[in-house]
Amino acid sequence: MPGGARAAIVAFFCGIWILAKLAGSRAERDYDPMRQEISKDESLLGQVFWLLLFIGWVPYMASYAFVLDPGRAVNDGLVETLTATITLYEQVPWGHPAIGILTVAALLSALVLTKLRWWPLLPVPVFLVVSTQIHLFNEAGLGGPLDMAVHALYAGFAIWCSYLFLRHGHLLSLSFQGYVALLLFDLLFFRLSGLWREEPLSLLGAVFAGYQPNLTNILLFVAIAVMIRMLWLMVRDNRPFYKSLPKGAFRAALGKSLALWFPMFLIFAVAGMSWWAVANLWLKPRVLAEVEARTETVSSELFNWFIEYGEPMSPQTRQEYFDDWDVEIPSATDPLEAALIALNIRQIRFSELKYEKAIRDAAAAGRTIEDFPQNLKVAMESGFPESDLPLLDPPGWCFFLDPVCNTERSLKNAANDMMRNTRSDLIGAAHSAATQPAEGAVDSINARESAALIRLEAAANNSVSTSIKAISGAFRTWRNIALLSGLYSAIILLKTLIIVFSRVIFAPRETAAQFLPEPPTDPVGLHRHGQVFSIPRDHSEAFYVSRWGVTLEGPPPARRRPLGFRFPVARILAFRWSMNRIEGNRDLDADEFDAELKVDEPAEIVTWTLKGGERVVFRFPDFIGMSVGIRVRRITSLGITTLVLGRMIFYAAEGPGTLILRTNAAARVSPEETAERPAPMPKLVAWGSGSRFAIHAALTRIDTFFSGYNLRVSKGDGVVWDSSTKRGDGPGSGIVRFVSSFLLPI
Repeated sequence: MPGGARAAIVAFFCGIWILAKLAGSRAERDYDPMRQEISKDESLLGQVFWLLLFIGWVPYMASYAFVLDPGRAVNDGLVETLTATITLYEQVPWGHPAIGILTVAALLSALVLTKLRWWPLLPVPVFLVVSTQIHLFNEAGLGGPLDMAVHALYAGFAIWCSYLFLRHGHLLSLSFQGYVALLLFDLLFFRLSGLWREEPLSLLGAVFAGYQPNLTNILLFVAIAVMIRMLWLMVRDNRPFYKSLPKGAFRAALGKSLALWFPMFLIFAVAGMSWWAVANLWLKPRVLAEVEARTETVSSELFNWFIEYGEPMSPQTRQEYFDDWDVEIPSATDPLEAALIALNIRQIRFSELKYEKAIRDAAAAGRTIEDFPQNLKVAMESGFPESDLPLLDPPGWCFFLDPVCNTERSLKNAANDMMRNTRSDLIGAAHSAATQPAEGAVDSINARESAALIRLEAAANNSVSTSIKAISGAFRTWRNIALLSGLYSAIILLKTLIIVFSRVIFAPRETAAQFLPEPPTDPVGLHRHGQVFSIPRDHSEAFYVSRWGVTLEGPPPARRRPLGFRFPVARILAFRWSMNRIEGNRDLDADEFDAELKVDEPAEIVTWTLKGGERVVFRFPDFIGMSVGIRVRRITSLGITTLVLGRMIFYAAEGPGTLILRTNAAARVSPEETAERPAPMPKLVAWGSGSRFAIHAALTRIDTFFSGYNLRVSKGDGVVWDSSTKRGDGPGSGIVRFVSSFLLPI
């Protein structure tokens, strides 16, 4: 492409960047992150918009998230890593490199954005348009200044769109879950197609050139997305509260919290340093010594083989011959990584030399051309049997909870499998060439011998390249997992500090923990109905009633999905995917009866009538109905005022309308005096979004680790408690239980 055309493209994208920034800045200025004004529209059209962005993330996440190894970038320098490593997946062109799946995604996202009027998200279609120009800088890395400018624009828009998703999107949305499901389905399809095809098929590989699904990359992508989102929420949701605290109160509470929490930091620090010492001072040196010993053995056998079978040459010439192989070894940040690559390259080249001799011996043996393929295979297998491979010695048995032993066994087994597969590939390539008639020449043993040698050399070169990529990729994954594990541990550690801080700062007679910075919800609309709630047939408003947990008598069942495709996991687990609709104004039909909702004793039905703009937070298992005016939203927060309730994901009903709830035993509701009595968090059924809570906890070190706390709602705030003993104590087990629930599957 001419330089002027590229300059025009860069100028065009710069102009779009400025327009997008101007369009989005005003819309985001008055944005309320707690209400999430954009992302609250979780319609199917909105989910399509986010899914189109995720399609544009395929080349972005595959390169920047996994190819850019932090260790390699530090070792080689960022510019060298960018220039030599990044190869973004281009869209498969439909007649022109700039026309493909990303072009269609850009056009569709622009149409959806216009329809929904989500103007702050204008950079998303622009990012997809810029993604169609990957071919400008992909072929030769960061070729010239203009190519670098296009790459910089691409990276900038990619980061900007990631920020927009952090601010407005949801990891639990149907679009993100569908995207992850697509990645996993593509991986499954790729694996299954490999059972009957030499070249496996990939759905995303059909629209992105060179893409191949990888389970480790998918899991890393999800882990990175989750942790970045968690960090973002922690900063976003806690900053306003910390700013509102007086400096003296904050410092006093923080000092007391650190004194109670400090042993947890010591536990994490000792555990982290112990694992680092075991891995780097014991496991790696031991495996490295074994690998280097195997490499030395292969080198000695090579010298002896040259003396016996090779061409006459001096030791100095033979050493130069080996040095040429070592040039193939790339720079590595880990000595063990470099040693494994060196061992594999020496082994592959030694195997190539032995198999060359076996092929020539099989051809020199004469006989018929029909016998040559079998003779060749026998000669290759006997000339270098599997027992001669320099296999590592993995531990025989490992306890499943022993990470050191299992890591060593996995590492050595992977290295051994690589050497076995390489041997099979070399024999298979030569044997395949020997079974096929010679092309362009008279078919003879000599012609097939030449074809087998050529195929053997190509297979050996491919094995060298493949082994380098596999070993480097494995160690890169190891470093990324270690980095993510450290970050994940730091997040858990920070959460435990926040929980301890909340026990101190929200103690009675201290600061109240207001769930959200909103006006308190009036409890006047709260009513207990015992085991029966009646909806008169002349009621003007329609209702939706759950099909589980409550019996509907009167009108016939009419299954509907009033919440569409929103919150699929929570609704399915709570059996609230579909509900029965009760029409309003049914008194016109003489055959209609009042609708009665019934539950068995000691359960009770509670209704909460909300005014316009009022919000009530509830749990889906306790939700059994609502009027048509109610709108249900998801609230995701890692703020200290919400973490005291033991979760980071909540669901809220917004008025006007009536919310219908169910308790397992007798309900305690505001403004009754019993509703102000402190109780464990799991007994909370619903509360106003602006409710204020105090924490009753024993502020000693041992109780901080092993004992829980009770919550008390402020007087005048609306709340519904369940007096059932089946709800348990929840987070009332201290921060040790909190840590174990995140680190272990319990």
